[in-house]
Amino acid sequence: MPTLEPSASPSSQAAEEASCALTIERLQAQAALTRSIADRLPWQLAYFDPDLRCRFGNQAFCDGLGVDPSALEGRPFQDCFPQEALPALLPRFMQALAGEQQLRRTEHPASGPGAACTETAFTPDVHDGVIRGVFVETKEVAQRQQADELAQNKRRFELMADALQDSCLYFLDPAGRIAEWSESARRLHGFSREQVGNMHLADMAAPRVGEEAEIGIDDTIRLAIDRGQWETRGWLRRAGGEAFWGQTLITALRGDDGELEGLSCITRDMTAMKDLDRVMNDLNAELDRRVTQRVRQHTVPNKDLDIFTHSITHDLRGPVRHINTFAGLIAEELGENASEEVRHFRDAMKRASQRLNAMIENLLTYSRIGRIDLHPERLAMAQVLDGVIARLQQTDPGRPIRWEIQPELPAVVADAAMVTDLFTRLLDNAMKFTRKVEPAEIQIGCRMESDGTCLFFIVDNGVGFDVAKASNLFLMFQRQHHSLDFEGHGAGLALCQRIVQRHNGRIWLDSTPGHGCAVYFTLPVETTMAGAGLAALGC
Repeated sequence: MPTLEPSASPSSQAAEEASCALTIERLQAQAALTRSIADRLPWQLAYFDPDLRCRFGNQAFCDGLGVDPSALEGRPFQDCFPQEALPALLPRFMQALAGEQQLRRTEHPASGPGAACTETAFTPDVHDGVIRGVFVETKEVAQRQQADELAQNKRRFELMADALQDSCLYFLDPAGRIAEWSESARRLHGFSREQVGNMHLADMAAPRVGEEAEIGIDDTIRLAIDRGQWETRGWLRRAGGEAFWGQTLITALRGDDGELEGLSCITRDMTAMKDLDRVMNDLNAELDRRVTQRVRQHTVPNKDLDIFTHSITHDLRGPVRHINTFAGLIAEELGENASEEVRHFRDAMKRASQRLNAMIENLLTYSRIGRIDLHPERLAMAQVLDGVIARLQQTDPGRPIRWEIQPELPAVVADAAMVTDLFTRLLDNAMKFTRKVEPAEIQIGCRMESDGTCLFFIVDNGVGFDVAKASNLFLMFQRQHHSLDFEGHGAGLALCQRIVQRHNGRIWLDSTPGHGCAVYFTLPVETTMAGAGLAALGC
């Protein structure tokens, strides 16, 4: 008779079932963890068996397909991708089943910014030398590349801004408040990012009496926004209370639509240069003192020279008139029989004589300004400017010009005819060199200086010029623009300088090609002139 094997005991069977249940629970937990990890991926991930049926797809893949993960199991390959893409995807899938890694990129620039390329990778799933299936991953690679490039560019910019020495770079919002503070700015100014969180650019200024900036911070920001860029110099703060002389270049930052997004500030520590300038000024002052002593010995000869210049220029007017007259008589004598070449010579001679006559007139004016006595009186500058602007606008009545005149201009003590001539020449220049700009803008303002004089400024948005190349700016007949572009003889600034110097003032210019010109000059105001001061001007 056959022998029967004893059956397993109930306790052994229960232990085996418990072990299987535990294994199943662990596998379910592992599967849930795997799905949770896969669902967190920002790109699409799916798994297909050799029969081209989907066995797994993460949340991104299901969302792209528009199905629930529970309905994805067993779905055919051709139902998981766009029909128009199948002819390109199926061959790559089959090559992946043969063990070859495959990659397909699809350009679609019309899909919007940051999604210019889709990348689909086919990766064989190999176990013990047998291919069990294929992983399919689809990514929008342009977004990642763009983000990486932006991050890399930002990093490079931050490294550049932080590595600046004796200079710094930081940014302002459109209202002039500090928006971004670099490490180089912290190193130069000493303020941390937290300390400058609500500071305005004006809070960085540390003005000293007698050494104020050329223009206030608010005006500097306004000019930078209007012109695109503006440069200023002045004393700036450090966190410890120390001040340094800084040169700041402010640039308006605008988007593609032209909207102002903010401003950038590049500040350079120029204290050493300022100290050097102070030493040079002291040396120049000593040199001026010695020169003054020598000049006093030559005052009489110089007056004689002015008289001689006046006589020479006055006597030259007669021959010039004769040349012009006889040229006209020759033209009348020849009449219609004159050849084209002769008429050309006649016209050239006439133009040359007229130019020579104008130059002689300017020399006479220059000489007269140096010789005549001044008659200082109280002048209300607002009324003087109204009269000058009204006369200048009559020369071109149809031209629109935006005038910005500071209200409540102070009264000055000066020669009325000379000051009127000074503003006429400077404003005429501003109108002339803004002729090709629309709209033309001319700003007139002033501020009080520590020595009691008044600093006037006239700023335009005209063509400008290169100050570095204008070494003879205030010499007679020196022009910064070609006569074919702008008329004139190059005598205006020389005459303006002599008028200002006769009033014990100074004049200088600041300009950039294509960004306009700013003229600064000082005149004595009413409160600073009394007795000896008036006598000094009148002598």
